[in-house]
Amino acid sequence: MRCSKPQGMMIRGNLLLLLGFAEDDPKMASVRWRRFKRQLGKDGFSVDWLAVKLPYCDDSSSASAKAFCEFRVLRHARRLAGQLAEGRNATAKTIVLASIPTLDPLYVGAMLKRLCGSSIQLILEVRDVYARPELFEYNGLRRRLEVFKETMLIRPVDKVIYLTDEIRRRYCTYYPHLAAVCNGVVITNGYDPEEYGPCPSAESNGTLLEIGYFGSFYASRNPELLFQTLSRLRSNSPRQAAGTRIHIWGEARHYPLEEKIRVYNLRDIVVYHGLCPHESLMKQYTGTAVNLIITHTAGSSYALPGKLFEYVGAQRPVWAITDDRILRDFITRHRLGYLSSHDPGSIEETLRAILRDHASAGRLPNITAPPDYEIGSLTRELETFLFDG
Repeated sequence: MRCSKPQGMMIRGNLLLLLGFAEDDPKMASVRWRRFKRQLGKDGFSVDWLAVKLPYCDDSSSASAKAFCEFRVLRHARRLAGQLAEGRNATAKTIVLASIPTLDPLYVGAMLKRLCGSSIQLILEVRDVYARPELFEYNGLRRRLEVFKETMLIRPVDKVIYLTDEIRRRYCTYYPHLAAVCNGVVITNGYDPEEYGPCPSAESNGTLLEIGYFGSFYASRNPELLFQTLSRLRSNSPRQAAGTRIHIWGEARHYPLEEKIRVYNLRDIVVYHGLCPHESLMKQYTGTAVNLIITHTAGSSYALPGKLFEYVGAQRPVWAITDDRILRDFITRHRLGYLSSHDPGSIEETLRAILRDHASAGRLPNITAPPDYEIGSLTRELETFLFDG
């Protein structure tokens, strides 16, 4: 367990984070809570972090093996909750925050709540639609099992935090009889202005338009349509293509990224940098003219990408290739940049617009980071919700 206790000041409250990932995990969910933990520590709160991963079977296991495994998971969760209950200060009220999209932390949190009763307050953070996913589909039996488990485990929850209004709306329809679910608050991802370092000029490379993509490719999220557009641009407008660079940082997973770059003859246009520590990536956000988001073609309509807020903090225009309404509305409302749908014609039209704006000094959108999404502001919301009342 990773522990952070404020030095030289009275402890204002105790927070135990039960999360499905380690503190040094590069994923945005871990980055989010590292930021909150750092800010809460400055404000006098004691924060412990425990990564919870229960021993589930592989999906290819037989039905009987999976049934046996569920009992093993239950025993493991009870044992871990018992260890946490024995190790805590019984005289101090503790806030326990468990985070979906894996039920593991909530499993342990619900068991701990059962053991400790009102001496702890159980908070659930819902970052994803876990039991009723859109990105992939459980088989009928697995879906019923996951819905049943979530329904059982969510009952003892005292308060709920959601990442978007749409996730909140959906959970209120799933559990309209649970006051904690319906009274939950939305606390989005955000940005920390101290993480970016010096901010170079976006026009420093003259005629070269540099676009950055930061993130992994999986399921239906990939750059295939963008690569097709770049290939056509290379054939039809070679001078514009020569003045364009797409930088990609992240994990390709099952998408054959380097092979596709070769097939589309884009080796002098697309630069793949591979994986990079998050702290180093933050410095790259401000070195581009435009930063790119590509969403899934289906299955992410309830979410706002965590990278969106980091792009906002970098004060660079955003180009989003998406059909997700809440993301399109967010970018339009805050005037953050450019939008394309998952359509080759739309992507080409937007890319040409960006190239025209970049060629005219001062035409790229001037982005001002909304202060509501700065980590200090979000932490104050979090503190009020967790520790007041």
